[in-house]
Amino acid sequence: MQSISRPRIPGAAQACRRLLAMFWITVAASTVAAQPVTEGEAVLPAARGWHAFRIHKSDVGIWYAHIAKVVPFYGANEVIACDDRGRLTVLSVYSGKWTAHDVTCDGQWLAPSRPADVDPRCPGREIYVAGKSGTLHRVTLDQQPFARFELRSVEIGHVAAEEFHTVLAADLRPDHPGDELWAFAIQGRLFELSPRGASGDAFDTRQIATLPGRVRDALVIPDRPQAAPLVLAVARSGDLLGLRAHAGGVEQRVVTHESSGLGRIARRVPAPGEPEVVYVTRDDGVLLRLEARGNDWQREVIYVGSQGLRGVACGRFYADGREAVAVYGYGKRVQIVSRTGTDPWQVETVFGSDEQGHWLAVGELDGRNGTDELVATGFDGTVVLLTRPAGYALTNAAVERDD
Repeated sequence: MQSISRPRIPGAAQACRRLLAMFWITVAASTVAAQPVTEGEAVLPAARGWHAFRIHKSDVGIWYAHIAKVVPFYGANEVIACDDRGRLTVLSVYSGKWTAHDVTCDGQWLAPSRPADVDPRCPGREIYVAGKSGTLHRVTLDQQPFARFELRSVEIGHVAAEEFHTVLAADLRPDHPGDELWAFAIQGRLFELSPRGASGDAFDTRQIATLPGRVRDALVIPDRPQAAPLVLAVARSGDLLGLRAHAGGVEQRVVTHESSGLGRIARRVPAPGEPEVVYVTRDDGVLLRLEARGNDWQREVIYVGSQGLRGVACGRFYADGREAVAVYGYGKRVQIVSRTGTDPWQVETVFGSDEQGHWLAVGELDGRNGTDELVATGFDGTVVLLTRPAGYALTNAAVERDD
């Protein structure tokens, strides 16, 4: 058989190799980009008796944060954060290494809910987000092989000419199964979203109340069994609102009206026999303490600081169990306001930032001490973990010491 020789094209093999190399570089780059980003805890300066760590850095400001259980097959709690580009980030920790799982919802800033079981069509709990664009999204966890997961976002609603600054998902109507979803719009309208149909992703959106201005934060106060809980909401109008769902909509009353806009609200979890206590920040730097007295609330000014007081979080931050609440804001400092018994209130600065602060979250993220941890976020996109040293408030534990 006569062989047929093909003409050789000078440089063709080299060109093919270059193209193949470029292809695999592109594939590798896209694979790396698709993987969650992992960071170690970077040490930051903090006050004596505290440790500060940078656990995440976004390229834009991070406005909201929660500490909650998101991943059911991980032992530790996660950090939920939303930034100025419409990304919801779930930060999970493994031996001091933090992994950021992101999903971009609509490209503009967002406010997240805590995990809740609003949609029976989805296994487990969901996170709901809404923000500047007026759209609302359901975010679910899609479990992958090897104990991995991805976040999935689906748009479930849109309200034209509105922004959403607060999203609340909780058991707000005990006479209905599951949790409910409320979204507070910038013009004062309050919407409830409900799953529609036995399958799919459709939701119904209906207005259930008109409130006096933009609500910037809200929390749930548990009430009598089988009764609708009290929702306390802080508004830029200066109103602390008490809301309670009923069959015809939402009952509302003004708990207190202030001469400055209100920014954030935190609750002290009461011990048996103790009254309900909440703390509210004002835009002019005032921190209020309100204690329930029957159907009324006793109001007290407990701290006066820099203008633009934003984040507030209540928890156990001292070994002696004193009453304590942390604040953060445009003054660029995380401070703890505390007192023992009925002694005067004191303030301690535990962390200073280069940029303005916006949010504080409290929860359990470091089991090596007997106190709560704080997560602080702000304009520079840094997520900071504030924690007591190992062994703090653990009286009988042996603690490793540095030589």
